[in-house]
Amino acid sequence: MTALGPYAPPADDTKTRNRRLALIGSYLWAFAPLLTCGYAAPIMFGLALGRRRDNLTLWALVVHSALVLAGCFAIFASEDPVPTWALTLFTTSMALCAFGATAHLLVIRSAVWAPPARLEVPVAKLSSSEVVDRARKLREQARRTAEADPMLAKRLGIGRPDLPRQFDDGGLIDLNHAPLQELMTLPGVTERSARQIQDWVAQSGPFGSLGEVMLVIDLSPTFEHHLREYCVFIP
Repeated sequence: MTALGPYAPPADDTKTRNRRLALIGSYLWAFAPLLTCGYAAPIMFGLALGRRRDNLTLWALVVHSALVLAGCFAIFASEDPVPTWALTLFTTSMALCAFGATAHLLVIRSAVWAPPARLEVPVAKLSSSEVVDRARKLREQARRTAEADPMLAKRLGIGRPDLPRQFDDGGLIDLNHAPLQELMTLPGVTERSARQIQDWVAQSGPFGSLGEVMLVIDLSPTFEHHLREYCVFIP
């Protein structure tokens, strides 16, 4: 069988754009306390705690909330004119929230906004001989299905790798219905012999066995064993 080459997935511009927006958003989140003069510090730490629960983030939320409340209480609870101690307390509290919270958020930014870890599903690793044996058993099962119920075999797409399907037939090729390119993946089948197969089926009807094919199609007997392994004949 012809093996497929390595597959290179196309670049996904949408995913790249989303990653850039997420990066910008994480930095805006970290600098929010500085941009709001400290007022947003409790909110940003609340968001961090929702995504990454740890004691340090919890204590940071408590401390910065207390600083904001203390500063605001000192200002709004004082009578006009606002005393110097209240202004000093307010300014110090908000400065600590603005600069301290921003620095803290920058440190934990990558951990808070890291993408969720992908769940690794354990997959059984088979040896080469086990893979070959499994494929052979699948081909035998698919052949029995085709012999017992040809209509079901057609619905399952047995021998038709060119069709969308979910049934694994182990790599069988239906010589009576497979397109030219699929026939040419069989060992010893050239483009010329593949066209001969299609022309014969179109004029004389489907083949019933590999022996019939070898009698009328120009195929080397050297490949008969390999063809017998991968061919199926669905009427």
